[in-house]
Amino acid sequence: MDYSHVLFDLEQACADFQVRLDSDACCIRQFGVPATRFAAEQQLQEFGKRSDAIAAGKYALVNSNVPTAKFFAVRGIKEAVTASYAAIGLVNALALRDELFQLALANSRSFESFVLDSLCWVIAVITKRAWVDTPEEQRLAFTQTLCEDIVRHTTPCIGMITATYLIDEIAGGSKCSQFRLPWEFHYTCKTTFENVHMLHIFEAALKVIHRQLQRSAEMQHAPSGGSHTIAYERRSALHIADRVLNWAFTSSDESKVIAASFGHSKGRSGGGTTSKAGQRGSSRDSDNLDDGDGSGSAIFESEFRNRTPLFPRNWQSLLLSGEILTMFFSVYEATLSDQMHAYFSPGSTHLALQCLVQVSGIRGKDIFASADAKGSDELRAEFARVIMRNQLQMIRHVCSMDLVSEGSEDMVVATTQMIRRFIETQLEEPSSTVVANQRLHSLAFLVIGIPEAHEYFGEVSKFICMLLNSAAGILRSDMLQRVDDDFGDVDNYFVMQAFDELASAWSTVINQIREWEYLEEAAAGTNSGSNGDDKQ
Repeated sequence: MDYSHVLFDLEQACADFQVRLDSDACCIRQFGVPATRFAAEQQLQEFGKRSDAIAAGKYALVNSNVPTAKFFAVRGIKEAVTASYAAIGLVNALALRDELFQLALANSRSFESFVLDSLCWVIAVITKRAWVDTPEEQRLAFTQTLCEDIVRHTTPCIGMITATYLIDEIAGGSKCSQFRLPWEFHYTCKTTFENVHMLHIFEAALKVIHRQLQRSAEMQHAPSGGSHTIAYERRSALHIADRVLNWAFTSSDESKVIAASFGHSKGRSGGGTTSKAGQRGSSRDSDNLDDGDGSGSAIFESEFRNRTPLFPRNWQSLLLSGEILTMFFSVYEATLSDQMHAYFSPGSTHLALQCLVQVSGIRGKDIFASADAKGSDELRAEFARVIMRNQLQMIRHVCSMDLVSEGSEDMVVATTQMIRRFIETQLEEPSSTVVANQRLHSLAFLVIGIPEAHEYFGEVSKFICMLLNSAAGILRSDMLQRVDDDFGDVDNYFVMQAFDELASAWSTVINQIREWEYLEEAAAGTNSGSNGDDKQ
């Protein structure tokens, strides 16, 4: 069928809908009258509802020279697939997905970035819509295709962009497209994706980060012609790493659901309803800050678990690797170096810091599981040693700078967040080591088993004092300058936030010391009592 007339109408609608800059008046002026623009907008919105939207959209992608026409053609394809998937069928949907992927690869340098971005998003949407029906062999084949393109990493990398959108789609929440399908569909997508496919994608992204760090080191004293590409590739890989490290893994516990992304707990809102009433009920429940005895411990525990990643055992080889953990700290240092150059990719430093916060809080029985209890403790000790050693370098660097200097906010706050995340998660984990018929306290495990622990806690205490002194200086400055009491020195408010993070972590340490002392005293009393009985 000849779709040239359809393309002409689409391009005309785009022209009527567009705005342009009037250089004489220095303002934005619309083409035509508002009525014409409204009609064009309606026509563009209705494009996806055509019975031939997929065929017409593909024709426009290949033949149009108008970027906005390609953009709306891609959107139309997405709407047609999600609305008519049952009629299209699995085979045709996957064929369309693969065709669009090849089209993106072939036009990665000719399509405008917003068109290419939308095209990769639609590929991800089609992949998720067909995920449950797709045989595992075909799922693995597509994942492998993405991973190969990620590792090969041309610029822009279609595999990287598509994988990022695919993770967002399957994760659910606000970034997920609306399919109007039951909760079970989303849950099945997530459970079948997270432990195999996402692991492969994460590993591919780590390979890119490692390769770019090596290239950065090689080019450190060489001309910086390829530095822009290195920074771009690094940031793209960090996007995937950040999403994976913030992933809320599904639980085998039937009473739990996917972190409010698709439903609610059976005991609270009727078995996973997604109705507005159910959502309002959930909001009322979350507003109740007390559990049954009024202590509020349930809310604290829920908040703690939500902010700390829990990874299954098959992620152990990647996330507990000392080389990979150190690589995350190294890539952060690389982004700091990038800031001094024109090719710096904005947001890279923030992404690297967020990844560090997440890896600092790795915890759980599964990720540290081993064939024997001793092996599990050895994994924990080695992980803690690597994190302490690298965090010590960051703490010393932050303490050597002016805490309220320009651009220090992200670094100061993120450093305190990763310290708090590490301390709280490590002190929550019980040790498997038994001494004198008693399980070794978690704080004792860190202090006794890790040589860097004394130095680490000493540097953290110095950091707290620095933040306290800086916060006191800010308050004195506010009083002298008579700054509004409700706001104070807003620009330096992050110092208060950073101090609060470390104060919370240090209070955890103090509570653990008291608990340790109490257990030691109780054990000593028990031993003396048993010795007295033996003498009698």
